[in-house]
Amino acid sequence: MFAAHKARSEAAWAHKGSKWDPIYQDLFRFTIPYRQARTMRNGKTEPRIEEIYDNTAMVSTFAGAGRLQHDLFPPGEKFFTFAVGPVAKRALTKRGEDPIELERELEAVADELHALFGAEFEQAALEMCIDLHAGTGHLLPVEGDDDEPVRFVCVPMTEVALEAGPYGDVWGMFWKTHMSYRQIAGAFPRGKFSDDFKKKLEETPGDETELRQEWVYDPKARRWLFMVWTPCSEKDGLFIFEDSSKAKPMATPRYHRVPGEAYGRGPGLLALPTTKTLNKAVELMLKSAAIQMLGIWAYRPNGAFNPATAKIAPGAFWPMSSTGGVMGADVQRMDPAGAKMEVAQLVTQEMRMQLQAQMNDDRLPDKGATPVSATEIMARMKRVSQNYVGAYGRLVNETIPVIVRRVAEIAHKKRLIRVSFKIDQLLVKVDVLSPMATAIKAQALSQVFQFIELVQAIKGPEAVQLLIKIDELLRDAAKKMNVPAEYRMSADETKALEAKLAAAAAAMAAAQSAMEQGPPGPQAVPA
Repeated sequence: MFAAHKARSEAAWAHKGSKWDPIYQDLFRFTIPYRQARTMRNGKTEPRIEEIYDNTAMVSTFAGAGRLQHDLFPPGEKFFTFAVGPVAKRALTKRGEDPIELERELEAVADELHALFGAEFEQAALEMCIDLHAGTGHLLPVEGDDDEPVRFVCVPMTEVALEAGPYGDVWGMFWKTHMSYRQIAGAFPRGKFSDDFKKKLEETPGDETELRQEWVYDPKARRWLFMVWTPCSEKDGLFIFEDSSKAKPMATPRYHRVPGEAYGRGPGLLALPTTKTLNKAVELMLKSAAIQMLGIWAYRPNGAFNPATAKIAPGAFWPMSSTGGVMGADVQRMDPAGAKMEVAQLVTQEMRMQLQAQMNDDRLPDKGATPVSATEIMARMKRVSQNYVGAYGRLVNETIPVIVRRVAEIAHKKRLIRVSFKIDQLLVKVDVLSPMATAIKAQALSQVFQFIELVQAIKGPEAVQLLIKIDELLRDAAKKMNVPAEYRMSADETKALEAKLAAAAAAMAAAQSAMEQGPPGPQAVPA
């Protein structure tokens, strides 16, 4: 089994190294140069920004990552809850039960689970969003201790090789990193270590070695298999640690995905041509400005001028036989014609705005020679929003449900939540509460409200209740606008309140009528 799994892992790494590493190479050079992992650097300190002359791509990547985190996982806010799925809702309705009671119980469980997503999750989520701008993110929930039951780790995309399943999903995740022998022993206290590993742990515990942590999906058992091994365990053909889980252990969202590919293509990769063009344009502008400031100098060495050896650079000296009339001065500056930089500045400014829009950087542009109008700013932000929504469905489905299922499994294993239920989006579903999801749901309801306005304009307000179930519509709108179930009234509670209000109104009307009639007059005395 070890040999077959190793061959599978090496095949995934060979595919990534030959097909995808060349694609991402320029991205790490010009867009996120500080994000390369240790496996890409081979343990060496390499220059990072010597080739970068314009930092718009780098700054917009981090700004767009913060925007993406806010839209998916708002810091300090609840970004998910559990809701009744369509199958369960239909079954409860047929039985005459209101689904809101079950939704209240599910939301209580979601509140308990949401307490496990702390500051560490927010930090890991932001790091994952940076990798998502390159194409693929990796967020790993890990079982912790009593103080921190769940830990969150953002695995660098350069350290993970993926294997695609038959339906475009991910069936294999192979994480290759480096840790010291002391760290590996501490991370897997129940691990089965070889004699060679134990010897190195005693002699040189601080030395680093390669660590493989890999997950593969077993379609027969419908479980994820987890295997850990190192070069020391490879000699014996044994795994250090083995485990399995029902939920997918690590979220691997892809920003945009081409059919047949396991990896994603993010805004940074799509905007790479603009990034390289802008970088080259700024480089030429800086060189031109340097030549204009320092100039090109000529001197007379009493010999012939050799253009093959003349160096064209700021501050360069050219040997010439003559520098002017009557042989000219011994040293003389040769100022080139002043180049017009206005056109170049306009071109680079336009490319910066295009790059910011592609990176989903919705910050207001800097003021240039001509102030940007409000109409142009609104059009720019609308274009960014439209481009972003196209990838939103994939980002949500491949991130939030995966993380929630895995955290729920860990919490139930550690007995932090009392109930265990299957999250299959049919009986129980994960409802996303992020700002972008709320905006999309509100947009879906806008068509209904436009129809109500049309009915009011044509037939009057009285005709709305003849065509629309107002109470059901408002309940559905409250649910889609993320109003908690504990604040929403069920149909029975609404009927009981209406009856109570009707009784109170009848009693008030009776009292008002009695007051208007006045006290009873004196009765007649019999003769």
